[in-house]
Amino acid sequence: MYKAKPRSGLLAEIDRNAPLQPEYVEPIAASVRQISGVLGDTLHSLYLTGDVAQRCAGEKADLSLTLVTTRALNVQEFTSLNTVRWRLEQSSDAVKRVEFDVVPFKEVTTLANIFRWGFFIKHCTLCIRGDNLADSFGHFEVSWEVSKAMNEDLGVKLKELRKKIAVATKWGAQLDASEDAAKRLIRAAFGLVAYKENRWEQDLNICAEYFNKHYPDKSVEMERLFYLIERKPVKKRAVVALMDSFGQWVQSEYASIDRKIG
Repeated sequence: MYKAKPRSGLLAEIDRNAPLQPEYVEPIAASVRQISGVLGDTLHSLYLTGDVAQRCAGEKADLSLTLVTTRALNVQEFTSLNTVRWRLEQSSDAVKRVEFDVVPFKEVTTLANIFRWGFFIKHCTLCIRGDNLADSFGHFEVSWEVSKAMNEDLGVKLKELRKKIAVATKWGAQLDASEDAAKRLIRAAFGLVAYKENRWEQDLNICAEYFNKHYPDKSVEMERLFYLIERKPVKKRAVVALMDSFGQWVQSEYASIDRKIG
């Protein structure tokens, strides 16, 4: 749920004042308590993102959180956060998975990362604890720099998910990784055309619609990605083949557009 745009061409923020969906209020409150208890003053601020932040989650949804810390965390702190993640996942029927993204304060605020973290904090998150860094950034326009920065880690993330699929011994683990990969690929594909459409979308169906408008020859691959999001059982070999082929194409297209624009 977004506020009205501040002025033509600039993107709106997620509405801070709109009420959260009732089934996610307690899981969010529990996440604030438990993460704060583990990190204390090391936690600068905590942000909610994804469907829950936008108040459009279904009966079950991922709880996606970004933790901005005053310094890099140590192994013990990451272990404690993994315990918190497990507890949160077990404590609510509405929470499908809990995802943490941990980033040091210096990395968020450096000028070199403004199109990544500045854009993300300003337009894709809801601050639920600490000093809201969104107030430190102005409103952004959709640009190629934003699309590129928001998807620069695609190759690394796909490699991690590919490994998870390869070692998965249960359908649940494989389906989780496959769904995650499909969502990342659809959003990355939309990033190829966002600057042309002068809009930034979170809804995967809308992302696919605009991507297909510019790349109709890739519509079959897009359909297959949604098949993974529906969590239908697909053999590992087919999932990995789709991830590899479409992922490599997306990354090569980013490189091609970057050469033309840059």
